[in-house]
Amino acid sequence: MLGMTKSNSKGPLWPYLLFMPAEQEERDEFVRSVLASRIARSVLSSFGGDGRVLQRDLVETLPHSNKSVLNYLKILHRFGLITTISDIHNGKRVVVHELTKNGWGLARFYFKGLPSDVEELTAYLLEDYLTRLATLYRTQGIPVSALFDIFARMRSKAILGGSRVYTRPSFVLFGASAFNTQIECAVLPVLGGLESCSSPIRRSGGPTVELALSLAQEGYEVSLVSSVGNDMDGWNIITDLVQGNVDVSHIIVENDKHTNESIIIDEGKKGSRTLVGVSSATSLSITSPAQVPWSVVETSKVVYIGEVFVEVAATIAAHAKVQGIPTIYRCSVPYWELGLNRIKPVLSQVDTLVVSNRGWQYLQQNLSPQPLSKLRKLTDARIIAKQSKTKYLLSIKNERDMTFQSEFKTAEITESFMVGLVTKIADGLDITKSVEHAIKLENESLVAG
Repeated sequence: MLGMTKSNSKGPLWPYLLFMPAEQEERDEFVRSVLASRIARSVLSSFGGDGRVLQRDLVETLPHSNKSVLNYLKILHRFGLITTISDIHNGKRVVVHELTKNGWGLARFYFKGLPSDVEELTAYLLEDYLTRLATLYRTQGIPVSALFDIFARMRSKAILGGSRVYTRPSFVLFGASAFNTQIECAVLPVLGGLESCSSPIRRSGGPTVELALSLAQEGYEVSLVSSVGNDMDGWNIITDLVQGNVDVSHIIVENDKHTNESIIIDEGKKGSRTLVGVSSATSLSITSPAQVPWSVVETSKVVYIGEVFVEVAATIAAHAKVQGIPTIYRCSVPYWELGLNRIKPVLSQVDTLVVSNRGWQYLQQNLSPQPLSKLRKLTDARIIAKQSKTKYLLSIKNERDMTFQSEFKTAEITESFMVGLVTKIADGLDITKSVEHAIKLENESLVAG
């Protein structure tokens, strides 16, 4: 039985855990003879910090008859709450009573306040309770995994109580959340083959989530607008964000969908491969302008748009433009594949367009021979593209294109680069110096790594 003190003005709520007999008759007797006994508090609070007490001390010090004390000890023994042994104390043989695990739970129920070993007590209660629940689930034919989904969800909801809520954040980020499984393999096996790889690492991910955590780590107030499924992965993402000081109050938890999952395979010098599981049951991003926290957008310094459905992204970009708030759009390959006409409503509204090396390669292949000129017909945005693993291109309308070298060799645009870019844009620095600062941070992260 899980119980708590009754809520009133006299004190706070504290959790208590009492395991009781399964049979109704025994349970009734347990309540009458153990809990309702007039000497229960006197006896149980007499056990020392080691869970032991001498029978001699009990009968000599308690204001109850010897018979009453001994009878109550017999009841505790019968219900498995104490064990009784014979020991030598000060050269004399004495009877010693020791609390069992269940007895400890009951004894703490009668303490005046929380014990000093709260952390140890919490671990014991949680482990014991989950073990018994798992046993019950197996007995009833309920998948034990459901129990741990509940635990992850409730843990996160408890952590949400300490979540940051920013009314005027520096950055509002829109994008997808994912839970990644990452493994490193020196080489991938041939079809039907076998290779040894590192143990999988599971973590919260996705470019938008990682940027939110990186900005928050630098001390900025960040609000993330995204969606997750009502499952363990989704609540783990929320937990990581809360612990990273990101405002998660605008994340949508979709009961009928599961969290976006990705598998990332790092193949040595050949780079990485990302496999994304997408279906109609996957929670990808917010789906309606009604899910946008417009008042928060209006007070932010920069709006960042990542993996967001085009119609919603266009609405966000248009609103930010009216408010005079800089907007950065990080357009990934799946959105380029929709076609320029499809994403034109977003491209025409944003101030800065960021394109990864994979995105740039796609544009070169599909908008050849001059992808920039075709983009310029749709957008006046400053375009920042990763032309190669070490070269960035900056294109500003009616100005000569510029290139910048980076020492960080990767096809992706690093989080260090994005942190440097968005923070300097928020400070009002011109785009050229913002890019230079972003590359400097990227190079510094390479040295630090």
